[in-house]
Amino acid sequence: MKKLYAEIGDADGNKDTVFDITPDLANAFIDALRNVVGVEAPTRATSFDDLTATIAQTSRVIQHLEVFRELAIVAADQTSPHADRKAITIAAAMPPSRLYRVLEKHGRPRDRKTADRTTEK
Repeated sequence: MKKLYAEIGDADGNKDTVFDITPDLANAFIDALRNVVGVEAPTRATSFDDLTATIAQTSRVIQHLEVFRELAIVAADQTSPHADRKAITIAAAMPPSRLYRVLEKHGRPRDRKTADRTTEK
């Protein structure tokens, strides 16, 4: 299986390059960024080894992005004592109960009213 590379640049000409991306993951990543509806099964990886390599690389990306999403959620919640948690749950595509578990995991109060009262004393 021939692996791909990706270049990501900004308007100032700065570029970052990533090599050895499995083709099916590259296609799925591009589709996800473009918000393409409908996910397709791998088409380029056909052998067991190619498919397991694609699965492994996809799993590493998912794990990294899950942690990144949690940190972004916490950062959004920290922007204001009145940060819109409903908007955060919508952006994160998760139910409020999961949002609160993520916030608690990172030391954020579930109930900001109670937390405000305890810090005022």
